Amino acid sequence: MTTPQHRFLIIADGEFGPLTSKTANSCIRYFPERIVAVLDRKQAGKTAQDVLGFGGKIPVVGDFERGIAQGQGATAVLIGIAPLGGRLPDEWKAWLRTAIEQKLEIWSGLHTFVGDDPELGPLAKARGVSSMRAGRLPISRLPTAAPPKWTRSSCSPWDPIATSAR
Repeated sequence: MTTPQHRFLIIADGEFGPLTSKTANSCIRYFPERIVAVLDRKQAGKTAQDVLGFGGKIPVVGDFERGIAQGQGATAVLIGIAPLGGRLPDEWKAWLRTAIEQKLEIWSGLHTFVGDDPELGPLAKARGVSSMRAGRLPISRLPTAAPPKWTRSSCSPWDPIATSAR
């Protein structure tokens, strides 16, 4: 079985930069051909090259839907920064709702799983978006800004997190 070669819109809103968006930066450095755009309203109108010094002409956009439509269009959304506490900002839920409605995969390294969100999880299940991926899983022994409500120790960090399995 081959893994699809997704085209990503990276969310790095308000934090896209050389020292503040290491996940986004690594993706841009190692597979720039798969990045359609970076969403950051503060840096909109620039390119990844302008902001990072590498990444070429990958556009930085200030509008989520415009970002999805760049190039050949995104097939997945990747959260490319770690907001305070590793939690999904409420403001981003509208963007992720739009992505799920368009059946795009969500890739995230946040401490909170998008599929566990009481609104986004059921929407993803209803839309058939079962490949929500988590780049890291919280470890109950390590402190975070707020204690996790659950732990998951039986799966690999890059296994698909199917909302139907919850």
